[in-house]
Amino acid sequence: MDMVKDKIERWKILANIFLNRNKKIFIKELNEDLHFCEIISVNEDSITIKNFGPEQRADITEEIYWVQILEFDEYREVIR
Repeated sequence: MDMVKDKIERWKILANIFLNRNKKIFIKELNEDLHFCEIISVNEDSITIKNFGPEQRADITEEIYWVQILEFDEYREVIR
């Protein structure tokens, strides 16, 4: 469980950096849901986001609990 807590603490720090720099992010949840989004707020137990993708989630604001997150990183557009 300590590894999970450590990962969550790192994600919170990273989320605050991304929020301050207005970076877009990518989240993958344990249930395989994907979020391409901007951070609205970083909370102790959760993160509040506004999705811009995938299409079915565009413009939806959601709160995701840190323990539900499998992957968390900066969003990078692929240019082809």
